[in-house]
Amino acid sequence: MNRRRSKIIAASLILGLAMVFLVVAGVQNTSMRHFTPDQLIIHAQEVDNKGIQVDGLISEGTTRWDAEKFELVFAVRDRAGTVNVNVLYAKKLRPDNFKDGGNIFVQGKYNAAENLIVASKLQTKCASKYEAAESATVQTSGLSKSDY
Repeated sequence: MNRRRSKIIAASLILGLAMVFLVVAGVQNTSMRHFTPDQLIIHAQEVDNKGIQVDGLISEGTTRWDAEKFELVFAVRDRAGTVNVNVLYAKKLRPDNFKDGGNIFVQGKYNAAENLIVASKLQTKCASKYEAAESATVQTSGLSKSDY
């Protein structure tokens, strides 16, 4: 009976360790670090050929859209406008509210040698939509009951 119990314990330990290894490996492969363009340049060698996320502004005059290839090329800059990171977004549609100077969130794989993110996901932010809603709230909050 002891021999059988030892085998079960050994098999359980091996199975448990294998599961822990798979979870740790999966988390490391799917986790992404978040940067601004200036931070990305500083940490470029650390994240070379790894998945990253970058939040910044679309650099003016850098956008090229090829509708036949569904290929969007542009640069993301930091808020100060001192650092650019190039982005390639291929085989996907261009976002509707994509415009120079707009806020953008890019997710993809970074190539440090070319200072290029091959994007798998783009998310644009439309600040004007939120500013308009905020200003409407401010205007109506100053009204009294007699104004209605």
